[in-house]
Amino acid sequence: MSDIYPIAVPKWGIEMVEGTIAGWLKAVGDAVSSGDEVFEMESDKIVNVWESPVDGVLRRQLAEEGDTRPVGALLGVIADASVDDAAIDAFIADFAGAEEPAAPEPAVAAAPAPAPRAQAAAGDDSGGKRRVNPVVRRRAEELGVDIDSVAGTGRNGRVTREDVEAAASGGGTAAAEPAAVGYEVTPLSPVRKTAARRLTQAKQDIPHFYLTAELCIDPLLAHRQQLNGEGSTKVSVNDLIVWCVARALLAEPGVNVNLVDDNVHQFAHANVAIAIATDNGLFPATIPEADTLSPAQIAEAASTLADKARSGTLERADLSNGSFMVSNLGMFGVNQFNAIINPPMGAILAVGAGEQRVVVRDGAPAVATMLSVTLSCDHRVIDGALGAQWLAAFKQQVESLS
Repeated sequence: MSDIYPIAVPKWGIEMVEGTIAGWLKAVGDAVSSGDEVFEMESDKIVNVWESPVDGVLRRQLAEEGDTRPVGALLGVIADASVDDAAIDAFIADFAGAEEPAAPEPAVAAAPAPAPRAQAAAGDDSGGKRRVNPVVRRRAEELGVDIDSVAGTGRNGRVTREDVEAAASGGGTAAAEPAAVGYEVTPLSPVRKTAARRLTQAKQDIPHFYLTAELCIDPLLAHRQQLNGEGSTKVSVNDLIVWCVARALLAEPGVNVNLVDDNVHQFAHANVAIAIATDNGLFPATIPEADTLSPAQIAEAASTLADKARSGTLERADLSNGSFMVSNLGMFGVNQFNAIINPPMGAILAVGAGEQRVVVRDGAPAVATMLSVTLSCDHRVIDGALGAQWLAAFKQQVESLS
């Protein structure tokens, strides 16, 4: 390597524009070997572990835990121990962060560069062992504090240096204090901060328009009953909605798109994202190639994604490459709502609750189970006629099930 190596915010995924330091795993002055974990960074609801591609010493940290920096911004410097401080200071002063840092060079030229290790934004790793910043752990050892007995007040419940020092002084850990006027101030979680930023930007930048339709879902309910009577996998109403969405996307592929910068990405398959609500926020998890799956297979995929979202084990692939999104609040008794598009997807379908209503059939009153759905479209890539054609195709799919 060169004597000085910049640690810059990498671009992990096409949608990533910035990252937040979740914790440094090395301290300034620590030796770093190729493959060592140096820091954790959160982006788009996933925490990635950055592994050093070079040997050296961590000479500078230019961002602290909780700091958010754009892709390409300088976070730190790894350099040989022989490099003097003045040379490093000059390097930092001259550094102009690339828009997208080059991928680290592999240790062996013929081997591919390793992908970043991703884990859900949570305080524990997949093995159940608590992840603690090594610097904080060393401080706990210096003060004789049992790190496992300290409640963390940092990001995602992480134990901070201040938590350890408070425990050592007998003061316990800091907690949010109620304000004098009778409310408690709690910072947004990283997941909710990410969602707030992205959806605010989406609402401001995307010209939304909305199309609402009423569907008779009695055929869908009868089909669900038949499937659940024949198979061991229980299929929900939402699973069948996703199944019908996928087929409608094949019938009207102009809606099965992403808009990335000024480029339309047309998908060959229907990668249907579903909104999964958890205590830690909302996750748009993707069922890839849903058009190739049976309702039972969609049910299994949706169940797996929901379990991973609630246990904090979603991976980057689970949150990427969605071509269309479904948000269902019907189970909460919501009849109809307008959903915000999750970029770069071009549309999202908001699904309300099914309810029995009196309708007119052949000039006579009848009772039917009706469902209200609203399609939010990005007018830059989907115009009104195309959105209406897709909604008609979806309605036909739902009402023709037998």
